[in-house]
Amino acid sequence: MFDEVQQVIIVLASIYLVVLLVLGVIASRYMKNLEDYILAGRRIGPWVMAFTFSATGMSGWLAMGFAGFVYRSGWEPTYTMIPSATIGILLSFVLVSKLIRTYSKKTNSITVPDVLEARYYDKSRVLRIVSMLIILAAALAYVNGQLVAAGITFETLMGWDYLTCVLIAAVVFLVYTILGGLLAVAWTDFIQGIIMVTGAALAGIFAISFSGGLGEMSVELGQIAQTDPDFIISPFVSIPLIIMGISLFFGDGIFSWVGQPTLMMRYMSATSRKSLNLAGLLAVFIQFILFYGTFLAALYMRTQYPSPDLLPMAGDTETVLIQFFSIMVHPIFAGIFIGGLLAAMMSTADSMLLMGTSTIVNDVYAKIINTKATDQQQLLYGRLVTVVIAIVAVLMSLDRGPGVLIISWFGWVTLGLFFTPIVLGLWWKRATREGAIAGLIGGFIVLLFWNPLGLGEYLFQAFPAAIVAIVLTVVVSLNTKQPPQEVIDVVEEVHEEGRSKEKTEGVSLSQVLTPKKLAELTQ
Repeated sequence: MFDEVQQVIIVLASIYLVVLLVLGVIASRYMKNLEDYILAGRRIGPWVMAFTFSATGMSGWLAMGFAGFVYRSGWEPTYTMIPSATIGILLSFVLVSKLIRTYSKKTNSITVPDVLEARYYDKSRVLRIVSMLIILAAALAYVNGQLVAAGITFETLMGWDYLTCVLIAAVVFLVYTILGGLLAVAWTDFIQGIIMVTGAALAGIFAISFSGGLGEMSVELGQIAQTDPDFIISPFVSIPLIIMGISLFFGDGIFSWVGQPTLMMRYMSATSRKSLNLAGLLAVFIQFILFYGTFLAALYMRTQYPSPDLLPMAGDTETVLIQFFSIMVHPIFAGIFIGGLLAAMMSTADSMLLMGTSTIVNDVYAKIINTKATDQQQLLYGRLVTVVIAIVAVLMSLDRGPGVLIISWFGWVTLGLFFTPIVLGLWWKRATREGAIAGLIGGFIVLLFWNPLGLGEYLFQAFPAAIVAIVLTVVVSLNTKQPPQEVIDVVEEVHEEGRSKEKTEGVSLSQVLTPKKLAELTQ
């Protein structure tokens, strides 16, 4: 069976990779300056926006880290799955998408640090540098996690050398990213997103079919829970679990989703505010399929292999979905799923790679080192920096580290720290530069030391980090001089422009989505 799967994967992967490279070449023709490279000339429509949103947010973390988490722990991951599939996505579009799209356009900002510097009148550039360091650290961690996931996947399926697998994955997403920037990334994400959704949908359908229905699966899972205390069939079995679950719900599912700079760059690249309405609804639909398909397949594998030692690849829980498709379904379906898995990895890696590039070239080189740099110079250095970041990530991935889940989660929640300065900055006119700096630094310190101090078994690290960041930002802001009036005026103009456009463009996601309004919104 494995031989047949390998043959299908080689054929499909070859076609897939050629398509990605062709898209990169086509997109390269539109690259005239750094804004084109980073924001695709602000020409991303709602359908591509929805798929690039989900393809970027999901990664090897979903199909490997999350799947392994479900196999080992049962229903505990629902605390992060539910908000990540629905509430967190909606809040991201409601609280941030339109405001940051309008604000970035009004202030000529093309990166999140650009937005922060404009909103927090930071002529000292301290906030820009702090943001750059946090973004770069997180981007490197995330790209590293995706390369590790790709290396493990190819090694497991093809029997190739781990380093060779990592290099192949790195070269592919590096080439099309260098050629076409965000436009190439968005186009490839659209294709990758379709493959991911197809793979996840098939996983869920097969899991229900093979198990004889959800009722039969529940009975078998209940029996497993009686022998394995770490496998949970209810997310409410104990007070400590509920407390941990709440911290996961808000820390990972809300704060981290709303605060992602990579997703903010997507909003900034939208063709219009109106296009973000449909994109948000589509993204929720896509996320639902991705999470629940993966969730059901991982649970089914637990019913068939009650102990990790019994798995075909004994003890390897992170590749449980790869094992599911490789052993239990036709090779064609296995090839589609593996293609979706690789797509998830590359779609996130390329986005993080591009974000790391933007923060170095735009936020440091063009704004601090050489303020007179031409568009062509910035574009050239952007591509060179992209290569350097990829090389560093490859070197980091030589050590597989603690696993895809942990590596990716660190990058994800670190980027989630931008929830505080962005949301408070766009919604609270009193937020000050000093407050934003204090909040970012304080939250980052909590993230770094929370788990090493042994506190991770009580609360998920992103939750206390976000709370500390919010409290520090508010307290320091209230005890420092309020922002200049011209800064407050811009924030008010952004909100006023949003209200006026909603009257002429139709319903917003922040309104009640009745069937009638939903129909109007999707027209």
